[in-house]
Amino acid sequence: MLPIVSLSNDNDNCDTDKLKNEFVGIVKSKGYVRQEIAFRLSSGGFSHDYVDMRKALSAGNDLKLAARYLLTTLEIEGIDFDAVGGMTMGADPIAHAVAILSGKSWFSVRKQEKTHGTKQRIEGASVDANTKVLLVEDTVSTGRSALEALEVLRNEGAQITALCVLLDRGVGMTEKMAEQKIRYLSLLTYKDLEIDHL
Repeated sequence: MLPIVSLSNDNDNCDTDKLKNEFVGIVKSKGYVRQEIAFRLSSGGFSHDYVDMRKALSAGNDLKLAARYLLTTLEIEGIDFDAVGGMTMGADPIAHAVAILSGKSWFSVRKQEKTHGTKQRIEGASVDANTKVLLVEDTVSTGRSALEALEVLRNEGAQITALCVLLDRGVGMTEKMAEQKIRYLSLLTYKDLEIDHL
């Protein structure tokens, strides 16, 4: 079985700790809302805590910091890739930022096949059996979008080196990725934000 990694409690690297602390601060101050009436989430569940990662990282410098944190994590874990992306649009901002900082390619997986032109589901970089792919997602709870993107990429024969999520709000993704034999990293979990899991 491939190793499953969450760096949420990693204290070995000062730079990583500093990036993580700054990232937590950004998410809490710019993307987090708690209210008395529970929010309905895209996963179908309900929570009094809502985290909008796209809002949290809408400023260029904040997105850049998240991408630096992700790339530092990948370097520590020895994970290489040729192209980065995932299901639109949750993965798009972080995939683009990581591509810019790393000089690698980006791609985006459409929710549905195009009805015109090449009718492809993957936009951006060409992805095939020679491509080492880093699958990313901003927030996961059930992992439905990430698993769908994974299936699309596997149908293209891509080599999936890892799934890296900015925030894991659930409790079952490590097991799901172990079943898929995909290395899994979460930069933050619900515990880091001091909220309940989904």
